Amino acid sequence: MNATILQLHHREAFERTVTRALAAGAGAGLLQLVTARIGLPLPLAWLVPAAVVLACAQGDKWDRVLLGGLGLALTAVPYFMGMAPAWTVACSAAAAGSLLVRARLNEKGVEGQVAEARPTLVHLGLGALLGAGLTLAGVEIARVFSARLVDLATPALLAAGATGAILGLFVGLSSVAAHLALTADPVEARAEELIPRLEGDFRTQCERALALYRQCGQSLALLPREPAREELARTLARITRDAVELASEWAGVEAQLEERAQAELLAERDELERSAKASTDVVARRQLEAAAASLAEEVERLGELKVRRERILARLRAEVALLERARVALLSLRSGQAQLKAAELSALARRFRALSSVQWEEGQSLDAVATQATLASSPIQPVEEGPAEPVDPSRIRLS
Repeated sequence: MNATILQLHHREAFERTVTRALAAGAGAGLLQLVTARIGLPLPLAWLVPAAVVLACAQGDKWDRVLLGGLGLALTAVPYFMGMAPAWTVACSAAAAGSLLVRARLNEKGVEGQVAEARPTLVHLGLGALLGAGLTLAGVEIARVFSARLVDLATPALLAAGATGAILGLFVGLSSVAAHLALTADPVEARAEELIPRLEGDFRTQCERALALYRQCGQSLALLPREPAREELARTLARITRDAVELASEWAGVEAQLEERAQAELLAERDELERSAKASTDVVARRQLEAAAASLAEEVERLGELKVRRERILARLRAEVALLERARVALLSLRSGQAQLKAAELSALARRFRALSSVQWEEGQSLDAVATQATLASSPIQPVEEGPAEPVDPSRIRLS
């Protein structure tokens, strides 16, 4: 089995979720005891998953409110559908498992992640399956453990808290779906796919761009979740993606631009010209001259490609330099107060968005101007005219 499938990503976050689930389960057990004493008993299999979702809700204020509301509502809906008890518990816990995966996405924000693996819809489904299965197992274990505590005359508060904590542990373990076999960042995955196809300076620059992108992601992960951070993350992703895609257009051109390839074309053209001069047949000489002219055009085209390659490479280096500036600027934000970080991050996001836009527009305009200049300097081939057709004197009419 592939080792990456079994890799546990962000272990500290998973351990924090399980700890919160234990505490939430214990609290839900005590709440279930109180509701039973007042004559309104609520099922522990609903209280614990709902409490775990509430305790593990992440994101900004509205994310937590929405996630908590969904945790209360979606886990309660199966209890009003008249299903069998096992199916009711399984459906309720499945909703809780999916919401725990969503809570992990809300913690950092999907748009604010750079060079970081993240859960997808597949992980939401896996969380639902794990939530259903683990909660059913946890209900049985909690029932047996509760009966054992009753036999030992355990105080009611202690027994209720312990039983709820056991069930909360199993619900919290379903959040492991948000930490297994995560999907790579799309920009990073695209770069890793294209870089092996590149050669020369283009490969070097793209590898540098990818390394800087990852370093920027590490710095962004340490900053508070702000709209400015998400904006900067989108800008960095666009810069890196554009740089890699730009270099990929030249994946098969590098070999043709080698000095050896151009020297071979020149040698072949010279050989054709010598053969044309030495030929005594008029038709053969014209064919050889046409072939030599064709090769001359190819040599000239290679020269134009070299000039265009230099422009593209310069533009690529400018993109890498912009990523380097972003890396240094983000390092300076890792110290200081939170309010200052937020203000500086907002200004940084605006500045790099403007720099990226201006740099892209300048590259496009210079490329267009150079292309037009090349077309304008191309000589217009004269049209060869055949011999004049003789005029029949009998068709001439005097006016």
